[in-house]
Amino acid sequence: MSSLRPFNSPLNSVDSFQQLVDNFFGRGNLPSLADAGFNMPATDISESAEAYNISAELPGIRKEDIKVSLHDGVLAIEAESKSEHEEKGDKQIRTERRYGKFVRRFTLGNNVNEQSVQAKFEDGVLKLTIPKQKEPAAPKPKSIPVG
Repeated sequence: MSSLRPFNSPLNSVDSFQQLVDNFFGRGNLPSLADAGFNMPATDISESAEAYNISAELPGIRKEDIKVSLHDGVLAIEAESKSEHEEKGDKQIRTERRYGKFVRRFTLGNNVNEQSVQAKFEDGVLKLTIPKQKEPAAPKPKSIPVG
């Protein structure tokens, strides 16, 4: 009898390795990479005839800690979540928040209008609209303000 696992899940190999380590050394108090959220946002990408639309969940991240850039058809989303923790007599037992920095890159190709990209961040969700153009233009680096 075999157990079924979701096909093509990027955390399958991480979980398998984590199980191997846990079985050998014992689980202890170490969270797996999957338990920690792996610091990658859930992202939806859709394409229409006019544009690419990207939606990335960034809970707990402030708008000013998000950087979006597009260069040579590659879109990069960078963000950093920071923790400012002050202890006043209480003993911290467990923290289940993600802290750190991540970068996600998406190759869109050279048929995008890099000058007309729109970015909006609301309720922990970053929404990007990247218009297409008919003829590819010479790529120029561009930083995109998040509004």
